[in-house]
Amino acid sequence: MLIVFIDENGKGTFKELNKRTNKPYPYIVTSTITTDRELNNIRNSIGELKAKYGLPPNMEIHASDLFHPRKYFPLSEDQIRNFACEFAEVIRSLNLRIISSVVFKDYIIKKRIGERLTVPHRLVKDDKNLSIDVMRIAYRHLFERVVKLADREYSNEWILIVHDQINVDKDYQMAKDQMNVVKIMEDELLNNAFIRRTSAIGRILKPILFANSANYDALQISDFAGYIIRKHVLNENSEKFPYEKIFEIISDKLDKNPKTGKIEGWGIKTWTYFAEVE
Repeated sequence: MLIVFIDENGKGTFKELNKRTNKPYPYIVTSTITTDRELNNIRNSIGELKAKYGLPPNMEIHASDLFHPRKYFPLSEDQIRNFACEFAEVIRSLNLRIISSVVFKDYIIKKRIGERLTVPHRLVKDDKNLSIDVMRIAYRHLFERVVKLADREYSNEWILIVHDQINVDKDYQMAKDQMNVVKIMEDELLNNAFIRRTSAIGRILKPILFANSANYDALQISDFAGYIIRKHVLNENSEKFPYEKIFEIISDKLDKNPKTGKIEGWGIKTWTYFAEVE
């Protein structure tokens, strides 16, 4: 069985602005794709790395804890730097593939005939609907590339989609956000003409599974890879943490054009969504 472990980085909202660019942060969904036969090897390999650094075997490797460590995190900054690089090397050694969909957000001015161009000040659509649009594009591009990989290299495998549980402060909001993801996924699987033409569509198990990433090492890989890809596409390297070096390591596992080795459009698909302002 082929299992697609999906995690999101960021939100679809236009409200969270990058102070450096004065534009909203991108929305990224990243998948770690592997077979059920590899799960024990993934767990054992990551477990050995944790043991090397004296970390508990059941400790979740979460990117925000690694690169923005809280007081209780048991590693020093130097150890975290080394651990992150070694974690990337572990990912490179595993039999898996990574595909990520990145949606940048920008603005386009809605100008009426005869109207003078002025400084934009208001979004035409409300932020809630913009967020859904952004999410839909991200998942659409992710699914299209996942099923393309499944048809190309895993034509005999059934496909299970495991999505990281959406963490919010209130249970009703979690249920609402997860329902949005489910609806987007179901719409794409049912109505996306490209996906419907693939043989993989008949091998996708439904419904999708929402799971706590603490219980699945492959979800933790998606979280880590998504964070590093975010740093890469925003060109945000750091003196503290070698994000670009880590990206170069994990890029070996990004899906590639089998003829040219190109990652763009395969392992990383980028798109810019323009919100109308007036």
